[in-house]
Amino acid sequence: MGKLALNGGEPVVKRALGKRWPIFDKKEENALLEVLHSGEWNRRDKVDEVGEAFAAYQDAKYGIPLANGTVALQCALKAAGVNAGDEVIVPALTFVATATSVVLVNAVPIMVDIDPLTYNISPEVIEAAITPKTRAIIPVHNGGYPADMDAIMEIADKHDLWVIEDCAHAHGSQWRGKGVGSIGHLSTFSFQIGKTLTCGEGGMVLTNDEALAENAARFANLNMRMTNLQAALLLCQLERFDAQVETRERNTAHLVAGLKAIKGIDPIPRDDRVTRWCFYYWDFRYIPDEFDGVPRGRFLEGLQAEGVPCGVGAHGQPIYREGPFADIDLFDQLGCARKGSLYEGEIDYSKVYCPNAERVYAEEVCSFSHALFLGGVDDMECILEAFHKLRENADELNY
Repeated sequence: MGKLALNGGEPVVKRALGKRWPIFDKKEENALLEVLHSGEWNRRDKVDEVGEAFAAYQDAKYGIPLANGTVALQCALKAAGVNAGDEVIVPALTFVATATSVVLVNAVPIMVDIDPLTYNISPEVIEAAITPKTRAIIPVHNGGYPADMDAIMEIADKHDLWVIEDCAHAHGSQWRGKGVGSIGHLSTFSFQIGKTLTCGEGGMVLTNDEALAENAARFANLNMRMTNLQAALLLCQLERFDAQVETRERNTAHLVAGLKAIKGIDPIPRDDRVTRWCFYYWDFRYIPDEFDGVPRGRFLEGLQAEGVPCGVGAHGQPIYREGPFADIDLFDQLGCARKGSLYEGEIDYSKVYCPNAERVYAEEVCSFSHALFLGGVDDMECILEAFHKLRENADELNY
């Protein structure tokens, strides 16, 4: 019998780590009952309140609450005037809705590669992908780690493009002391059940531009609006948010300090301009060559057997391999703009290949859920102990 739990040994962790998500109590219950007993379920007082409160929290002037994060992206695209056949640059490593939202407004997503260290969209590749048909860029703050907004805004200004920040992972994150979502021309957030700020399902568009806010509000009224029940929950969750961020930051700092002694497991290098990192999931880089050649899949099996849950990002493979993008016949049957009258040219997503995104997905990225960081520092010690155990017994992991 080996020392590793994978081979019959005792696991390091024999209890749940972190906190069960979502976190709620009587406060949320009473807020929902207040709306319920009012009998006026279509009222918008709490919707308007949470729009103002969350916009201010992210340093934006206007907040338009919506039904979910996907319709928020569609709303932002329409508010910016993105039309049928326009090209919109998106990262290859994101949730597929970043691209399908573009399709749903009859525009064409152009998928580009990521920075190999941050896993965010690469500014250099953005500029290379711009054509006369390009209308907008959607940078995604992957996992909540801010993209290089200095470079992205410079490129957008140079080429007269809209920037719509996809902040579905990044509630509370800051770039140069400013909330993400207030830097681009428009931004979108998701409040889906797994997010760090949740009301079960919901979304929001933020902007500092009054005209864009008015446009977004007009589109939001077309069956995209958040309900008062969702807003009531979100206001309660917003009150809890700062304390949860502080707990995550304390635990993350402890984990990062401990990882310095473990070869082959590297945290994402933090740019000094990332002044606050409020993550949806915490990525780290697994380097097989520095871990005695153990494949990542085997490493993850070993880690999970020791009682530490860990995955491969939140969304997996590059999006050109998912949904309608992986099936051109289906894409065309849906009437999407890819060729013909709506789009001057033709694009075949089966021919798109982004080497960094492919390698990161296949070999490198590992992720912990944000809820794993809501317990005590002793949880971080358990994770570090599991890492050390795997490193010291890497020979048991090799096939």
